[in-house]
Amino acid sequence: MHRCGYCMPCPAGVNIPGNFDAYNYAHLFDDLAGARFRYSVFFTEEQRAGHCAACGECLEKCPQKIEIRDWMRR
Repeated sequence: MHRCGYCMPCPAGVNIPGNFDAYNYAHLFDDLAGARFRYSVFFTEEQRAGHCAACGECLEKCPQKIEIRDWMRR
């Protein structure tokens, strides 16, 4: 999968592209358990979506205007 990374770096330390990869993997391959396992092993607490401060800095950087704050809550 390709991830653009325009949203990075996140001031809160969230790995935004990585979180999208985990979410997409779970849904594309119908493997929520596998995605959760990799998420728990390869992401630090700071890198996880739940650490998003909803500051909106990523929204300003995203050329596709993805509502990243909303997706991080999912």
